[in-house]
Amino acid sequence: MAEKSKKNPKGAGRKRIDIKPETVEQLAAQGLGPVQIARALGVSWGVIDRNRKRSKEFNDALENGRAKGLAKVTNSLFKSANDGNVTAQIFYLKNRDEKNWKDRASIDTNHQISLGEIIQTAKRRLIDVTPDPKQINKTTVGDDKKADDAS
Repeated sequence: MAEKSKKNPKGAGRKRIDIKPETVEQLAAQGLGPVQIARALGVSWGVIDRNRKRSKEFNDALENGRAKGLAKVTNSLFKSANDGNVTAQIFYLKNRDEKNWKDRASIDTNHQISLGEIIQTAKRRLIDVTPDPKQINKTTVGDDKKADDAS
């Protein structure tokens, strides 16, 4: 458990809460993160963070605990895979030899786009679908007035 020390080097502010690195290492080895460790010890995450920054021994205990926990689970997975657990074998191979054992094929979608080509293609499509213009008969100005009067 965390212990409050009565000694405060600055003389003011909160009392320092010292946490044993061995306890942190043990909790980290069980897969707990810093927030979960803080909750288990009844302190805030800030206390864990301050101890981690203040003490190399504390930070090393946190990292060593994580590494030990990961090693334990990795060894268990490896043993299960070797004992014939097909799910463990698949999981192990997908994570250790991703190049040869993966579920999805990657597709390269890197394309070069030229705005000029896009505009030219659009113009060609417009020309292809534009109907032929109607023939307009040339008439004289007087003929237009006669056509208007007749209607």
